[in-house]
Amino acid sequence: MPDTHPAMFSYGDALFLYLEREAAPLNVAAVCEFEGIIPLDACRRFVESKLPLIPRYWQRAVMPPFNLGLPAWEDDPEFDIANHVREITLPHGSDAEFKKAASQILSSTLDRNRPLWDLTLVRGLKRNRTGLVARVHHCLADGISGVGILNALMDPNPVAALPPLRRPHFSPPPPRDPMTELVEAFLGSCFGTVERVLSLQSDMLTMAQRMLSIAGDVSASHSGENGGNGKTQGFNSPATLPTLDEFSRFMPELLAPIERLSFNTVCQGPQNFTWTEVPLPAIKAIKQACGATVNDVVLALLTSAFRRYAELHGTQIKGRFLKIVVPVNVRNRDEAIDLGNRITFLPVAVPLDIKVPRKLILGIRERMSF
Repeated sequence: MPDTHPAMFSYGDALFLYLEREAAPLNVAAVCEFEGIIPLDACRRFVESKLPLIPRYWQRAVMPPFNLGLPAWEDDPEFDIANHVREITLPHGSDAEFKKAASQILSSTLDRNRPLWDLTLVRGLKRNRTGLVARVHHCLADGISGVGILNALMDPNPVAALPPLRRPHFSPPPPRDPMTELVEAFLGSCFGTVERVLSLQSDMLTMAQRMLSIAGDVSASHSGENGGNGKTQGFNSPATLPTLDEFSRFMPELLAPIERLSFNTVCQGPQNFTWTEVPLPAIKAIKQACGATVNDVVLALLTSAFRRYAELHGTQIKGRFLKIVVPVNVRNRDEAIDLGNRITFLPVAVPLDIKVPRKLILGIRERMSF
């Protein structure tokens, strides 16, 4: 059953809510294709039957007065599954129409007065297919938990038994005095600022301790204190964290002023989305041959696409870097479907002028390995 008491946003989740603007929706999205026809009513019943597994999907975001402090999650007393699972029909059913429809959906923002998610069935696709465009606001889930939510909604069995629907009883939230809300939000904002400053100081001290520990490990390995093999074990091992030499080698790239490329512009108006298919076995074969990871190969593909796009638009790429902020999951294994954002960000600078695929993958692996 949904929570009866409002839960406050975390700072990370609230950031995605405040950063969103009309021309730049901040949603985690997926576009899927299914064989056969999925009836709308059956889809709504099935999705609603799964909501007890993810009760946050019954709740909406409530902003504090004057945007002071953190938003809160509150049960939506007017929740209606029809507002979140809907359908559209394509006139001709081509893949180009499907991509255009997905672009129109993904270019719009979700309704802040309702729970911040929706599913759109796309009908009329050729070859007896049903499309699905799924959106969930980034304040509600990051990529990892978004996949976990899809896993909760999908069933591996071809004929899945509908679990009994436990329809919650929502009561309208009690009215609160606006002045009381304003004072509480102001105090919460002040205490939150102090908390963030103390957390930042703690993080900086921890980083300094780790760097000093790494330096000590490197010195010990060079002096033969680890059996002369140049390796250390444990959390602060150079095998898992960067040495000072490695760290200093990449810092100039990451701290250098950003040279804008032709596509570094402010997003305004509708966006166009497209996709292609890359077989996962092929990606795994490449990563195995190069001693890399799946993420390394994907980053190489993206870098190559950016390079070709830049060249097509007459941009000089020699000596230029593509600066990418890579999200890194910090969840434990048992927290895969927990909602909210549990990620940190790793800035990576990848040379744009490496055209040999193997050299590019090895260069990305070197930068991602620390």
